[in-house]
Amino acid sequence: MSDFLKGFREREYQQDKEYLHETQCPFCSMQCKMNLHEDRSKQKTRYKITPLKSDPVSEGRLCPKGLFSYKHALSSSRLRTPLLKVDDSFVPVSWEKAYHWLSQKIISFQVKYGKNAMSVYGSGALTNEKAYLLGKFSRVALETKYIDYNGRFCMSSAAGASNQAFGVDRGLTNPLREIQDAECIILAGANIAECQPTIMPYFRKAKASGAKIIVIDPRETLTSKVADLHLKVKPGMDAALVNGMLKIIVDEDYVNHSFLQKSVEGGRELLSFARSIDLDEVERITGVAKNQIIEAARLYGRATTGMVFTARGAEQHAGGVNTVRNFINLVLMTGKIGKHGCG
Repeated sequence: MSDFLKGFREREYQQDKEYLHETQCPFCSMQCKMNLHEDRSKQKTRYKITPLKSDPVSEGRLCPKGLFSYKHALSSSRLRTPLLKVDDSFVPVSWEKAYHWLSQKIISFQVKYGKNAMSVYGSGALTNEKAYLLGKFSRVALETKYIDYNGRFCMSSAAGASNQAFGVDRGLTNPLREIQDAECIILAGANIAECQPTIMPYFRKAKASGAKIIVIDPRETLTSKVADLHLKVKPGMDAALVNGMLKIIVDEDYVNHSFLQKSVEGGRELLSFARSIDLDEVERITGVAKNQIIEAARLYGRATTGMVFTARGAEQHAGGVNTVRNFINLVLMTGKIGKHGCG
């Protein structure tokens, strides 16, 4: 056999044994694109993940979750059967026994306390089909009126605020590539370095270009390490902190009056409210020093361009909608929306 035919046969054999699947990472909101390599040329099928260089959002980056977490699905340590706790140990049992045990527990509980004593809590990671079945299970099988999911105190806070302010659901109002052109960036309850690490380079580019980054978070995080100003607000007091910033922006006149007059309903009322804020009271209830509140307001107010990002830390509260609305007020007061490098 000629060398040409031999090489052709080897490539043909490899093609039959190796597969390349273009897919997306399922772990966070970035949905980074990736390649799944499937190699069946050996006795045991092997897998490998590589980033997709052409992804315009992640720009060919993947975080450790995207690169390695698929291994959990293939691990030999995964549970294969239900485990029932007997005394102090978990004992493998059949699915039939597990279903019987669970159904009996639910029935006895509802007989004693009523149908609505049971509640169901779903995950944001559920597919549409699973969410539908979970709803059916709750209402038809359990006959309970209590069903909820993690989005209630999560993305829905931002969605509700955006609907109230703009008439549309949440989402970035500007492309990610414009982050590097923002002169001031506020990250409220957003630990991007750990939760969406593949977009952290956008913020590092902005910082390298001279942008000032303000992190609002009670904790010290990998994200707060890159901040020019870290406001360690008491949990749940984000909206009050924004009130303090609004007062400084009004008192020192960083207001975009023409934008407020032409494009914002209730702008005059917002100005009046901001003037009435007691900065000493804001300091007391937020735990953030007045000089830091003033500095944050000046950094954002004086900047020609600026962006505000809210995330779970600011949103997952009973007053999450109002908190996000107040951050939007900050954006509207200064007119930093609807133009390049703002939103």
